[in-house]
Amino acid sequence: MLYIPKISEKGIDYDFPAEITTSSRKEIRPQINHTKTSNIPTALVEFDTVSSWSIFTTSQLKGISKSNLIQNLYIDDFQLRRHQLNAIFKEVHQILDNEKLFAFKFVTSENSKQALQRLLPRPLFFIYYPWFFFFKRVLPKLNGFRKLSRILDVSVEISKAEIIGRLIYSGFEIVSISQTDNDILIVTKINPIQNPSLAKPEPSEGIIFKTHRIGIDGIPLTIYKFRSMHPYAEYVQEFIHDHNGLEAGGKFKNDFRVSTGGRIIRKYWIDELPMLFNLLKGDMKIVGVRPISEHYFGLYPTSLQNLRLKHKPGLLPPFYADMPESFDEIVQSEIRYLKSYEAAPLQTDWYYFTRIVKNIFINKARSQ
Repeated sequence: MLYIPKISEKGIDYDFPAEITTSSRKEIRPQINHTKTSNIPTALVEFDTVSSWSIFTTSQLKGISKSNLIQNLYIDDFQLRRHQLNAIFKEVHQILDNEKLFAFKFVTSENSKQALQRLLPRPLFFIYYPWFFFFKRVLPKLNGFRKLSRILDVSVEISKAEIIGRLIYSGFEIVSISQTDNDILIVTKINPIQNPSLAKPEPSEGIIFKTHRIGIDGIPLTIYKFRSMHPYAEYVQEFIHDHNGLEAGGKFKNDFRVSTGGRIIRKYWIDELPMLFNLLKGDMKIVGVRPISEHYFGLYPTSLQNLRLKHKPGLLPPFYADMPESFDEIVQSEIRYLKSYEAAPLQTDWYYFTRIVKNIFINKARSQ
C-alpha cells in the first residue's frame, strides 16, 4: 500500500491521518484567548503588541460576532490544508474589523516538496514525488474527488500562489509574507474596495484553465488554455507586478504563479493549444496582438489601448516576429503591427506569419 506523507510541525509522518474523535467533533465555544501568547509568532509583534492578538482555531470561528472580535486575529491551526479555505476566509472577513489584521501560518506545496527532498535520497525522490504530486495536488482537485477528499479528511497540497490568490479573491489584501523552509506566515487585512468573491464564481482548478481577456471593442473574451499556473493565479497578477515589476520581454519578474510543469508546456506553447477553440469560434485570428488581462491592458499607453480595441487578438503575436526585449519595445512592436494591418491586412499578416514561423522553427524562439 502506498502511504502518503503528511507534513506537520514535527516533520513528515507516513501514517494516515488520525481518526477524528467524538470529542473533537463537538462544537467548541469560541472564547477570546489572551493566555496562549506563546503561540503567537514573534514576527507578528512587528505589527502590533502580543496582547492585541486573539488566537483561534478554524473550528472556533463559527458563532463569533463582529462585535465580539475587536482585536487582530491569528489562526493557530497547522492543518489548514484540510479545510475549505474560501469558507474560512469568508468567515474571517465577516467578523474582522477593517482596521485589524488577520494572520496565519501555512505549509505550502513548496514546503512539502522541500521537506521530501531533505528526507529522501535524490533517486528515490524522483521516483516517489510524481505519485505524491498526483495524489496530493491533482486528484483532490478533480470533480468528484474533491468532495471525497474532504470526507476522508485528506489534506490537499496548496501552493503559495494559490493561497495568495484565494485571499485576494476573498476580499483581503496582503500586508506581509514571511517564508521559511517549513511554512509561510501571511499577514493580511480586509480590502475595503475589492472583494471579487461577491461578484465572480470560484475559479476552476481543473486541467483546462478558463480566464477572461480584453477582446475586440473591449468585450470580455473567454480564453481556454491548459493549466500552466496555479489555481487563482489570475488574482495574483497585480500583486506580483506591484512587488516584482516586469523583466526584459515584458514578463513579470519572479512569477511564482507558474508551476514547474507549466514552465515546460509554456516553453513549447502546449498550454495554448485549447485556444484553437477560440480561433474556430471566431474570437481570435491566426496573427494578431496577444489577448491580455484587464490589469496588463492598463499598463499600456492610452493610444495603444484604443488601437488594440479595434482589432481581434491573435494566436501568433507580433512579439515573435520582432522579438522585443523590453516593455517599451513590446508597445512599439504592437503599434507597428496594428498600423500596418490597418493599411494592408492580408500582406501584413502574411509578412508577420512568415517571420514568426522562421523565428520559432529556425531561430528557436521560445515562450517563457
